[in-house]
Amino acid sequence: MSNSTEQTLDDEPRPSDRSTNNKLREDQQAQEWETLARAWVSAFPEAKAVNVSQVEVWIDSNFCSLPAELQSMPRSELIERLISIQNYLRFPSHSQEKELSQPDLPPARFQRTDQWIPVYSWLESLDSDEVVKSKDISDNPQIKDQLCSRHSRYHLMHYIKKCHLKIIKRREKKVGLQPLNNETTLKVQKDVVAKKPAPVLSNPLNNLPKDSDMYLAKRNEALRKFEMCRFCKWLGYGDSDSCILCAIITAQESYAMIFIPQLFSFTSLLAMNESTIMLMCLNFGPAAAVAHAGNGDGVQPLSKIAIHKAVYAYHENASVKAHPLVLGTKGADSDWITVEVECPKPSEDDWIAVFSPANFNSSTCPPSDDMEQFPYICSAPIKYKYANDSNAEYNKTGKASLKFQLINQRADFSFALFSGGLSDPKLEAVSNSISFANPKAPLYPRLSQGKSWNEMTVTWTSGYNIIEAVPFVEWGLKGESQTRSPAGTLTFHRNSMCAPPARTVGWRDPGFIHTSFLKDLWPNSVYTYKLGHKLPNGSYVWSKSYSFKSSPYPGQDSLQRVVIFGDMGKAERDGSNEYSNYQPGSLNTTDQLIKDLKNVDIVFHIGDITYANGYISQWDQFTSQVEPIASTVPYMIASGNHERDTPNSGSFYDGNDSGGECGVLAETMFYVPAENRAKFWYSTDYGMFHFCIADSEHDWREGSEQYKFIEKCLASADRQKQPWLIFVAHRVLGYSSSYWQDGSFGEPMGRESLQGLWQKYKVDIAFFGHIHNYERTCPVYQDRCMNTEKSHYSGAVNGTIHIVVGGGGSHLSGFGPIQTSWSLYKDSDFGFVKLTAFNHSSLLFEYKKSSDGKVYDSFTISRDYRDVLACVYDGCEPTTLG
Repeated sequence: MSNSTEQTLDDEPRPSDRSTNNKLREDQQAQEWETLARAWVSAFPEAKAVNVSQVEVWIDSNFCSLPAELQSMPRSELIERLISIQNYLRFPSHSQEKELSQPDLPPARFQRTDQWIPVYSWLESLDSDEVVKSKDISDNPQIKDQLCSRHSRYHLMHYIKKCHLKIIKRREKKVGLQPLNNETTLKVQKDVVAKKPAPVLSNPLNNLPKDSDMYLAKRNEALRKFEMCRFCKWLGYGDSDSCILCAIITAQESYAMIFIPQLFSFTSLLAMNESTIMLMCLNFGPAAAVAHAGNGDGVQPLSKIAIHKAVYAYHENASVKAHPLVLGTKGADSDWITVEVECPKPSEDDWIAVFSPANFNSSTCPPSDDMEQFPYICSAPIKYKYANDSNAEYNKTGKASLKFQLINQRADFSFALFSGGLSDPKLEAVSNSISFANPKAPLYPRLSQGKSWNEMTVTWTSGYNIIEAVPFVEWGLKGESQTRSPAGTLTFHRNSMCAPPARTVGWRDPGFIHTSFLKDLWPNSVYTYKLGHKLPNGSYVWSKSYSFKSSPYPGQDSLQRVVIFGDMGKAERDGSNEYSNYQPGSLNTTDQLIKDLKNVDIVFHIGDITYANGYISQWDQFTSQVEPIASTVPYMIASGNHERDTPNSGSFYDGNDSGGECGVLAETMFYVPAENRAKFWYSTDYGMFHFCIADSEHDWREGSEQYKFIEKCLASADRQKQPWLIFVAHRVLGYSSSYWQDGSFGEPMGRESLQGLWQKYKVDIAFFGHIHNYERTCPVYQDRCMNTEKSHYSGAVNGTIHIVVGGGGSHLSGFGPIQTSWSLYKDSDFGFVKLTAFNHSSLLFEYKKSSDGKVYDSFTISRDYRDVLACVYDGCEPTTLG
């Protein structure tokens, strides 16, 4: 095959004509293309063309699942690529005809019709190195006559400018290309030796002219079969050496295997029929599962609903009825309702959606010029159930009665019957609306430590803006006179979100979040409080009464109990939103803490709070779930990837695990005593404990702003008064056996940046989440156990014990096959940790499972102040001869 003319599927020069770095970028593009193609085809199962509006809606609702590089791609280019993929995979014969009839067309992705050909030719003829101006485009008669009637002016200008920019870049690349030397080596990270090229395989098609019909036909046949192999790879098959096609794909020789004879002869593809290819791939079993990823891990169930594709399919004999009509008549903030469903043509994939607000049609959508699809449902439901959930005979009778538990979320509710499953929803019927008696009531208080030891903050949610009612907290020592403290009011809007789905189908009005600061508390004292709003007419709206126990004085010698866990998320007690047994341990963890709450003083939820992933309604659900805990003891949180990470938003990791929330929800819904809540690191004291809470989603490397905070926080601990020094972060900046695949056993650069600080300041225990299991290490430093004990530690603090406690509720993670010397206990189950400080010299550590609340791992620490001061390896204070 010619080295000068052959091109890849992405219309880029083949790797043999590029530098090594460009080849790496092409491999990355191949993976991106695979991800897009799979998601795109599954979203549009019917073999029909789609319009730009449908494409944009699909992108908005699936944005968080796209690779970071694609999320940052200009919208027009992403749309063109998706349509190209859909056309190729759904209409292969049409794609082949286009290639056969236009062998010499320039490789512009937007060339879909003949009208574009003269436009592209015109752009090619421009000599300027600057992108064409809008006026020049408008003045071009071919564009004005043939394209303006088919496209909006905005999109037309954007597409043409993007195309011209690509032409300019391609010219620059051609000028700058240098032939590769045969001895060129591939340098990836450090000391990676390039593989020797495979022997050149005989390929009779090399002798065919590249513009001949025969060559193009054979090339298209190979491409079609190649797509089938990639499909096998998508299904998780092909790690067997017996299937060379899938093995090569697994090795990520994706596009190159078709076009580069040194890597793969596509004559081999042509020699096999398509049935043989499929059988080869499917007969060799699934690839091994990744050790630390559970099925469905991190996926928000509401994201499985293609609500943007919903169409009306009303049936006069279908009905949905909900009762009672008014909820919470006795002041409750949650209630059970019954939904009666009748459907004349029932199916096993019929489902019932709960919408709030009750009106969810296109009238509630934000303004848009692209609302071509009708109806245009632009908000996801807050929960759903399949119609046959409570009646196995539904498929025969078409009748079902379902129970839902609803919480007060400041708006009314309606219920909709959809057929077509979650991926192709068809709206059959809509119920009456129901609502809570007082939808704006103050609800779901969350306590938090303030910036001083004798301050408690109370945060809650209501439907009252500051201009409608004045928020406050009435509080005081139990049994004594009460006082009132004002509260501040915050909210946020759709444009505060950074990306879809939070900006699109996941958006829901969050109401108003109020925070009051209760100051000058007496230590170890029980206080009662209730939330209030004073209306303009002088009347009051009250919450129910709550109570809490204030913090001990720093250094106070008394019984103090701390609970720590991560990655809990939320779950539904009515069984709704069920997807792959989503977050099965969440309710168990919650219930165990409620059950033992009288023996808990403070809780740390160290990241991945709700797994809302951009579906705003789920934060109300979570605050309702933890209300019995968070209203009684301080509920301290740390920032995780599912709260913060959004591309181009300043997060250290540039994914979209937060679904576009970019930290706004966590920072607003919960208070933490940080100097800047957008930078989620802070310190807090509780009696004999000193906590340093890091934000793993911002830069923590040496020299960074956060690194300086961490050192200052650790150095500020008065170990004579607060002997128990605890470090907390969401991602594993320390040690975890579940990171075995990359050999780091933790976040890359984590330990090398921070373990010197942990050792210098003699951190007792470092806690991490993110990995959904439990693991305990020995006191470790620089990959070595510094103490041979396993259940009782005494004497000098010669290493830090690292704890992964990410089994709060989300899908469990496994462990790698490598038996690490520093790991003492592993458990892939749901659970949490409890620390009990009896005094300045004695600490009890317990790991409890969420299923039964029993202790499955424990150890004790006994030490005196002089042990903390003792000189240890890399942890000695400077001395001089005296």
